[in-house]
Amino acid sequence: MGDMTIPFIMLLILTIALVLERKHQEDKIVEIYEDKFEEWKKHTSIEKKEKHCKELVGLVFLEDSKLDIQVLDKKIVDRLERKKYSIKL
Repeated sequence: MGDMTIPFIMLLILTIALVLERKHQEDKIVEIYEDKFEEWKKHTSIEKKEKHCKELVGLVFLEDSKLDIQVLDKKIVDRLERKKYSIKL
């Protein structure tokens, strides 16, 4: 048993040294990529697209074969008078 302790201890020390060296290199690579990412964020312009949602501004009813439009927002009356609308089926 005494013959194998010295090679075993050397192998154990070598293994620990290689694991620590690998951990050090991995940390260094992660740090490099984090720096590159931060640099990329500085130079990249982020364009926020404004999403236009539909808004309920009136109701259309059919009453005695006549269309009746009830407007909920008074700003829309001008557009209706100028005929600025489209019809979708």
